[in-house]
Amino acid sequence: MIHPDAEQVFIISDYFNQLANLLGNYIDVNKGNLSDDQRNLLYDSQIDLSRFAGTINMLGVELVFEDLQDTLEKIGEITDRIDKAVKKALAVQHAIDIATALVSIGNAIIAKDPKSIVTNTIRAGKSLSFKKLV
Repeated sequence: MIHPDAEQVFIISDYFNQLANLLGNYIDVNKGNLSDDQRNLLYDSQIDLSRFAGTINMLGVELVFEDLQDTLEKIGEITDRIDKAVKKALAVQHAIDIATALVSIGNAIIAKDPKSIVTNTIRAGKSLSFKKLV
């Protein structure tokens, strides 16, 4: 059995997404030449291709999270340090800086952007002086 890496899975997902878009463009260009049944069949196929792209993308996300176990552990460490730091009544601006860094990580996770997850996690760890806080 083939075991693609996360990047390969995201590429496959992107191909299905592109195919769905191409089919949608085809429908738009040819809608006057298609019967209702033909158009509905093509719309259904477009929806299926988009659904496949999303499902495959989620498989890639699962692989990314498996590959990013170290990063996830670092996020856990950062969370623990933040918990301790918050209990020490940080200055408001420093709390805002921490919250902003965490939101960036959260947005990267929601966006399913593995590079951004890693980049923002590293940035959060480096830019926030946790050693000074704890």
